[in-house]
Amino acid sequence: MREVIPGVHRLQSARAGNAYLIEEGDRAVLIDTGLRSGAAGVVAELAAARIPAVTDIVLTHYDPDHVGAAAAVQRATGARVWLGAADVRILRGEEPAPTRMRRAMFRSGWLGRPELPELTALPDDAETEVAAAVVAVPAPGHTPGHHVVRWRRVAFIGDAARVSGGRLVHFPGFLISDRAAADATIAAITASAPRLVCPGHGAPARLA
Repeated sequence: MREVIPGVHRLQSARAGNAYLIEEGDRAVLIDTGLRSGAAGVVAELAAARIPAVTDIVLTHYDPDHVGAAAAVQRATGARVWLGAADVRILRGEEPAPTRMRRAMFRSGWLGRPELPELTALPDDAETEVAAAVVAVPAPGHTPGHHVVRWRRVAFIGDAARVSGGRLVHFPGFLISDRAAADATIAAITASAPRLVCPGHGAPARLA
């Protein structure tokens, strides 16, 4: 586990997508978990680290490279697992993914099929305080139920955007469910002036 700034760590064992740990008082919150194939490593890394108990896991969105190891971590820690309500319905198969490409990716098991944890739905129309100072904020576009997490002016943005040259930029269009919503999400993250952005892929960075 590598310290990004005091109170924030980036896990080294998460596969494909980034996973971050926030320490807040006597509890810890995990943001995303990486692929299911990295689950044993994530559980071992958390067990070996000198950190408070992991009480909550916030999944920024339903893609397998973010939710894959969540069930294993939940079994190991007893943590509550949060995911945006629209993404919960898609992940459970109650609703189809909103684009043809995403439906094909879902059917094919792109990046592997995640084991589903017990999920608590985050409202897609309101902010939710998951723990003290840890707030999940609706950020649709990449997926309908995508959320970003704010903690002390650090933004954990999942796949709401990539960071390039100190700016937030879109992922390729075939990975975006709603371009207008994605535009609005990038504008909102930028306007919030975070002191640090921790993306789902790539290194944490400061915006220009």
